[in-house]
Amino acid sequence: MVVLVTTDIPDSAITDDRKDAMRHARDTRSIASRVFLVLLAAAVVVGALVAVFLVVDAQRATHAEAERVTAATAVTLASSPLVIEALAAGEQADATRTLEPYALDVIANADLDFVTIMTPDGTRLTHPDLDQIGGVYLGTIPDSTRTLTEVFTGTLGPSVRTIVPVVSSGGELLGWVSSGVT
Repeated sequence: MVVLVTTDIPDSAITDDRKDAMRHARDTRSIASRVFLVLLAAAVVVGALVAVFLVVDAQRATHAEAERVTAATAVTLASSPLVIEALAAGEQADATRTLEPYALDVIANADLDFVTIMTPDGTRLTHPDLDQIGGVYLGTIPDSTRTLTEVFTGTLGPSVRTIVPVVSSGGELLGWVSSGVT
């Protein structure tokens, strides 16, 4: 049989030094607890840095892929005999009738948001929003016949877009092809 005896120690029996020591023991953490907290904080910081790096890298990769796809599509369309012939004919209404279905088909198959074929001065002959046909292209049109890829906010919102000149076999500028993803 076990008998527990409780004794009340009067507060007067505990010295102030002893009270301070007991209070200090409750307020301090062991070295193991401190090391654990430091390691936990370090793991959280490293995890946050890795997450930020992964997000930035994913955005960069997405942007690079958009540049690649828009450039490849615009270059291909600018060298298409159908586009060259329609622009060389000089009749905008006929060019729109010929090129708009073609451009919409390319948009659907290439997973793009727009393909705009336009005259040398930037008048749109094709656009996914039919109300924009006949309007002026909102992106940058290069001063010379060169390819340009940019990020620009147009009628469909911010987009990565590539604009490529359409030139005749004699080197004459017939128009422009722009393709993009928003």
